[in-house]
Amino acid sequence: MPAKKLPDTDEERIKALQLIIEQEELNRMENPILSPDKIHEYRTFLLSFENARFCLRQAQDDAAKADKSYTDFFKSAQLYISHFIQVLNLAIIRNEVKAENLMYYGIEDGTEFHVPDLSTEDAILEWGRRLTKGEMERTSRGGVPIYNPAISKVIVHYDLFKDAIQSLTVYQKNILRAQEKLDEMREKIDRMIWDTWTKVEFKYWELPVADRKEKFREYGIQFHHPVAEQLDVFS
Repeated sequence: MPAKKLPDTDEERIKALQLIIEQEELNRMENPILSPDKIHEYRTFLLSFENARFCLRQAQDDAAKADKSYTDFFKSAQLYISHFIQVLNLAIIRNEVKAENLMYYGIEDGTEFHVPDLSTEDAILEWGRRLTKGEMERTSRGGVPIYNPAISKVIVHYDLFKDAIQSLTVYQKNILRAQEKLDEMREKIDRMIWDTWTKVEFKYWELPVADRKEKFREYGIQFHHPVAEQLDVFS
């Protein structure tokens, strides 16, 4: 027998299984290939398969929105952390804050402090933590708070960014779970289609070519057609 060709896309899988169900409904009184219980299983699975596809699309949409929020909050946190550091440097230049107080922010060498590279997630998390801890410790020892922006404002945007990271991580995990479930269901629907097509082949293979070809068409059976070979798979 020539090699059967399973559907390539989810839309083709759904169409193939729907066609099998419809054809079996038509053949219900004429020696059907599948039992009523099997048809019910196919119908139920088809609904579950379409729902799984919807869940994956929903998870992808949610992740896309979370990614947008992540980018926005990243930029905001980056801006406020950078601005705070610049204002802190100006305060040191004006002798409003002693250079040695930079040790509270984890800066060992207080003679020079430039705005660090804040282009990565890790850098934002690290400097948000260091500035928060340092400003709290410095002011608790009598130091004058930095304003415009105040550390409280920096913390707001820093916390929003941390929340965005957590949300994005959750949505990415949701996508992974939904994708894994859908992959498993793709394997199952392929087995359903393949097994049914095989039963159709064996049932109708002894028919005359034209009748056999029509039965295969009714069930949507597809075959491989090598470009280099011009074969009549029904002969």
